[in-house]
Amino acid sequence: MTVEPAAGLHGRGLYRLLAWLSPGFPVGGYTYSHGLEYAVEAGLVDDGPSLRAWVSEILRRGAGVFDAGLMYAAWDATRAEDHEALLLVAERAAAWRSTAETALESEAQGAAFLAAVATGWPDPRRDAAVAVLAEANVPPTYALAVAISGALADVPAAALVRAFLQAFAASLVSAGVRLVPLGQSEGVRILSALEDAVERTAALAQAHDLADLGTSAWMTEWASMRHERQYTRLFRS
Repeated sequence: MTVEPAAGLHGRGLYRLLAWLSPGFPVGGYTYSHGLEYAVEAGLVDDGPSLRAWVSEILRRGAGVFDAGLMYAAWDATRAEDHEALLLVAERAAAWRSTAETALESEAQGAAFLAAVATGWPDPRRDAAVAVLAEANVPPTYALAVAISGALADVPAAALVRAFLQAFAASLVSAGVRLVPLGQSEGVRILSALEDAVERTAALAQAHDLADLGTSAWMTEWASMRHERQYTRLFRS
C-alpha cells in the first residue's frame, strides 16, 4: 500500500503538478492519438457516445490502468531511493507496450517531459534515478517520468495518478473532437462523463500490486497496429 505524505497536496507540489500536466507543457501530447485516429477512420468512433466509450475502455482496461499501477510502484521506489526496484518497474513498463506506435508515444513523451522538467526544475536526485535507467538502456516511459518527478516534488501518489489519468483522457478527447469532428461543448460533456472512469481506474490500480495488473483493451491495440499503415494520418500514433 502506498503511503502518502501527511501534509497532502499544496504549495510548490500543487504548482508543479498543475504545470507539468497542463496541455501547454512541452511533451507533444497533441501529436498522439493512441490508435484513435484509425478507430475514427474505421467508423468505430463517430460521435460523442462512442468517443466516450472508447476513451473509457482505454482508461479502465488499457494503458490507463497499467500506467496508473506503474506510477504507484515507481512513486514508492523513488521515495525509498530504491533504484533497483525502480529499474524493475521501468523494464516492465517498456516491455508492456504492445505496438511500435504506443511505445514511441510513451517513450518520446517521457524523454520530452524529463528534458522540460530538468530545464525548469533541476534535481540531482532525479538525474541519478534517470541515469540508472540509462545505464541499463531502459528508456523511461511518460508515466514513469511523471511518477519519479512527482515523488521527488512531494506530490502525493493518489493526486499524481489522478492528474495524469485526467490529462491522458483530456488529450484523447481533444484528438477525438478534431478527428470525428465534434464541437467543444460535446468534448466538455465527454470529459465530465469520464470523471468516474478516472476515479475507478486510479482506485483499482492503487488496490492491486503492479504484478496483478494487466490490460484487455484489444481493439485499442488493433487500431494502433492498423494506424501504422494508415495512408492519411494527422497523428503519430
